[in-house]
Amino acid sequence: MKLQRSPQLNPALLYIVPAIQLPLILVFFILLGGSYLLQPGFSVSLPDSPFVLSPQRGIRVVTLAAPPSTAIFFADQETDLAGLRRALEPMRGGPQTLVIRADRGVLYDRVMVVLNMALEMGFPAVLATAESEGQAP
Repeated sequence: MKLQRSPQLNPALLYIVPAIQLPLILVFFILLGGSYLLQPGFSVSLPDSPFVLSPQRGIRVVTLAAPPSTAIFFADQETDLAGLRRALEPMRGGPQTLVIRADRGVLYDRVMVVLNMALEMGFPAVLATAESEGQAP
């Protein structure tokens, strides 16, 4: 028995099958790719916090000085905690935001006392920070 070679190429295998595969692959990616684009990432719901604030108007700055003086400055006047409470009392209920600015050496407990007092009185409070000189932005 003698086998014959068939050097003729089948045009269906070379031209028609890839021409059919390309549209099928495109349809496959369009159908599945749309669902991934419409549902990006993870759904995250942030907890309610008194520290999440929108842009504020009527800002008042409270400055805490570093030891040894441990003074509190409000409205360009030196005061203590009781004096600060008395100064804030007439502003209660208004659209005032307190920015608490503390020097580097101020103890964290002292900052938290002023912050908690402001929150008790119903003021939104923001802690102001500054970049260290040695760190790159």
